[in-house]
Amino acid sequence: MAGFSFIFMADCQLGAYATFSGLTESQVAELADRDMRVWQVPEVEGHEWDAARYATAIAAANSLRPEFVVMGGDMIDDPGSEAQLHALLRITAGLDDDIPMRWVPGNHDIGADTVVPTRHSIDKYREAFGPDYYGFDYGDVRFLVLNTVVIDYPYEVPDEFDDQMTFLEEEVEQAIARQQRIVLFGHHPLFIRRPDEADTYWNLPRQRRQRILDLVRRAAISHAFAGHWHRNSIAFDGSFEMVTSGPVGYPLGVDPSGFRSVFVDDTSVAHRYLPLDDFA
Repeated sequence: MAGFSFIFMADCQLGAYATFSGLTESQVAELADRDMRVWQVPEVEGHEWDAARYATAIAAANSLRPEFVVMGGDMIDDPGSEAQLHALLRITAGLDDDIPMRWVPGNHDIGADTVVPTRHSIDKYREAFGPDYYGFDYGDVRFLVLNTVVIDYPYEVPDEFDDQMTFLEEEVEQAIARQQRIVLFGHHPLFIRRPDEADTYWNLPRQRRQRILDLVRRAAISHAFAGHWHRNSIAFDGSFEMVTSGPVGYPLGVDPSGFRSVFVDDTSVAHRYLPLDDFA
């Protein structure tokens, strides 16, 4: 198989800058205690700050000419904002027609309250973006997009969780039978630093995480790509690499706004994080 490249983006989150603006010193300190580094800036409204960064990322994708782009969730900040959604889709339309966009749902896209998915919030997401979990092929690789928001919090939609796990199990068995490689995409990382780490807001709960990791090991899956943490982390479970990528939009750590360029060939998956400032 000839090598090919794709781009993984996450967390353009139009509107986040305004949400984090106008905070007091004590509010900034409280967020730091929750593992979120934010800047103390005057209050603003709208989504122009985030939209400008997303537009830079789309222009960069056009110049790099990947085979496809994956947007790994948290496309907008307010799941009820039609203005943020329309701006997102308008900017995305600037992606060259021969470069497909693959959407991955984030908690700000499909969580009714930015955390908990409901029947209505899932239906609304599907109307705007299409399926919330699915597979597609490129070369000899099977790419699987997961709705990690339902995996994180399945209690309002247990049937959706069951259906998605059945989908994942069937895809794994089919890939094994075809001797086909799998790469996973999701919004939440399975883990940030260790596969047995404690449950936090930033990872998937251990009970459901372990069920997925069992499938990862069964199919010898080498890589998963996620966002959500708004900074970069590379962690391993044996030969499996959990790649958590920094945000196109508002950073919550020291890593700058950016996206990840990924190259796949017959034997490997290589990637590097590209700051948006390199394309300004």
